[in-house]
Amino acid sequence: MKLSEILLLSAGVGFLVLWIAEYQRTSFAESYWLLMLCLGCLLTFQYVKNKRIEREKTVSPTIRQMVEDRKKKKK
Repeated sequence: MKLSEILLLSAGVGFLVLWIAEYQRTSFAESYWLLMLCLGCLLTFQYVKNKRIEREKTVSPTIRQMVEDRKKKKK
Protein backbone atom coordinates (compact mmCIF):
# COMPACT_ATOMS: atom_id res chain seq x y z
CA MET A 1 0.00 0.00 0.00
CA LYS A 2 1.39 3.37 -0.99
CA LEU A 3 1.50 6.50 1.14
CA SER A 4 -1.32 8.17 -0.80
CA GLU A 5 -3.57 5.18 -0.20
CA ILE A 6 -2.77 5.14 3.50
CA LEU A 7 -3.50 8.87 3.78
CA LEU A 8 -6.83 8.55 1.95
CA LEU A 9 -7.90 5.60 4.09
CA SER A 10 -6.93 7.39 7.32
CA ALA A 11 -8.73 10.55 6.22
CA GLY A 12 -11.86 8.51 5.48
CA VAL A 13 -11.78 6.85 8.89
CA GLY A 14 -11.03 10.18 10.56
CA PHE A 15 -13.99 11.87 8.89
CA LEU A 16 -16.19 8.95 9.94
CA VAL A 17 -15.14 9.37 13.58
CA LEU A 18 -15.72 13.13 13.36
CA TRP A 19 -19.15 12.54 11.77
CA ILE A 20 -20.18 10.18 14.58
CA ALA A 21 -19.13 12.71 17.21
CA GLU A 22 -20.81 15.58 15.36
CA TYR A 23 -24.00 13.55 14.74
CA GLN A 24 -24.36 12.95 18.48
CA ARG A 25 -23.96 16.68 19.14
CA THR A 26 -26.13 18.05 16.30
CA SER A 27 -28.65 16.80 13.76
CA PHE A 28 -28.04 14.64 10.72
CA ALA A 29 -28.54 17.53 8.32
CA GLU A 30 -25.86 19.63 10.02
CA SER A 31 -23.30 16.81 10.08
CA TYR A 32 -24.05 15.42 6.61
CA TRP A 33 -21.03 17.12 5.04
CA LEU A 34 -18.63 15.09 7.20
CA LEU A 35 -20.28 11.87 6.05
CA MET A 36 -19.88 12.95 2.42
CA LEU A 37 -16.18 13.75 2.98
CA CYS A 38 -15.75 10.28 4.49
CA LEU A 39 -17.40 8.61 1.51
CA GLY A 40 -15.41 10.77 -0.91
CA CYS A 41 -12.12 9.75 0.69
CA LEU A 42 -13.08 6.07 0.73
CA LEU A 43 -14.17 6.10 -2.92
CA THR A 44 -11.00 7.94 -3.92
CA PHE A 45 -8.96 5.37 -1.98
CA GLN A 46 -10.66 2.54 -3.88
CA TYR A 47 -10.06 4.27 -7.22
CA VAL A 48 -6.36 4.91 -6.51
CA LYS A 49 -5.87 1.34 -5.28
CA ASN A 50 -7.51 -0.17 -8.36
CA LYS A 51 -5.44 2.04 -10.69
CA ARG A 52 -2.23 0.91 -8.93
CA ILE A 53 -3.20 -2.76 -9.19
CA GLU A 54 -4.03 -2.32 -12.88
CA ARG A 55 -0.66 -0.63 -13.49
CA GLU A 56 1.17 -3.46 -11.71
CA LYS A 57 -0.60 -6.05 -13.89
CA THR A 58 0.62 -4.37 -17.05
CA VAL A 59 4.18 -4.14 -15.75
CA SER A 60 4.50 -7.57 -14.20
CA PRO A 61 4.60 -9.70 -17.42
CA THR A 62 7.64 -7.71 -18.52
CA ILE A 63 9.32 -8.18 -15.17
CA ARG A 64 8.53 -11.90 -15.24
CA GLN A 65 10.06 -12.14 -18.71
CA MET A 66 13.22 -10.37 -17.52
CA VAL A 67 13.55 -12.75 -14.57
CA GLU A 68 13.12 -15.78 -16.84
CA ASP A 69 15.73 -14.43 -19.27
CA ARG A 70 18.24 -13.95 -16.43
CA LYS A 71 17.64 -17.48 -15.19
CA LYS A 72 18.27 -18.85 -18.68
CA LYS A 73 21.50 -16.87 -18.97
CA LYS A 74 22.78 -18.18 -15.64
CA LYS A 75 22.31 -21.81 -16.75
